[in-house]
Amino acid sequence: NLLPSKDAGSSSVLVVDVGGSSTCVSIVGGEGGDEEEVLYSATLPFGGDTLVDLLVSHLADGFYGTTNNNVQDDKSSESTTRPSSKPTLNDPSALQRLYEASTTAIHELSNKTRSEINIPYLTMDLTTRQPKHLEVGVSRNVIDAEVQTWVREKLVPHLLQGTTSTDFTTNNSLSQALPSPTNLSTLFGSAIMNSLECTSLTPHALRAVILVGGGARVPLVRESMREGLVHLAGDAYVSGSAG
Repeated sequence: NLLPSKDAGSSSVLVVDVGGSSTCVSIVGGEGGDEEEVLYSATLPFGGDTLVDLLVSHLADGFYGTTNNNVQDDKSSESTTRPSSKPTLNDPSALQRLYEASTTAIHELSNKTRSEINIPYLTMDLTTRQPKHLEVGVSRNVIDAEVQTWVREKLVPHLLQGTTSTDFTTNNSLSQALPSPTNLSTLFGSAIMNSLECTSLTPHALRAVILVGGGARVPLVRESMREGLVHLAGDAYVSGSAG
């Protein structure tokens, strides 16, 4: 729970479920009985897998070079219901190994500030005919910066322009009363504010804010959620709460 203890009379709970490919923002409430109902639910196309995708892109760009035609952005979903964070690589085997190493690194960076990546024989140098190995250290700050750039430059513009799908539209996910989000914390803040607007609640009417899902282990996600709540209701709103 991201909030201090609330009055037992408060019945509504905000649940933020950060999954692999998406984040679901829901408000669950009841009328004082045992039975609860979902009062609001919307989904953001951001999750734990997004961090892995972005790290793979970062490693591939650094290893092959941003102008090398081995590395391409995934264009397959640009005109569909969500923006893509996935890169493609002309070498499927190398791409698979990059994903395996990146998944391990993201897990390690949940508990450490730096992870070492070592992938021997990732590819062959076509000029020297010698194998090329990937050995690089990745800091948590690098991943955080990649996420913030993707949110600002790809995800937010996609949400603001709307799509033909009802899954990821501005009306379903972002507040109309707040400025356009510029990073992950303001994105979460806008999504939370929209949930409150749709249910005619205020932040102080919530009994709890619960952050769940595998992506909730990521420090950037936890801190961004806390900052989003502080932005909406002030530092005292979340002070003394569990981490």
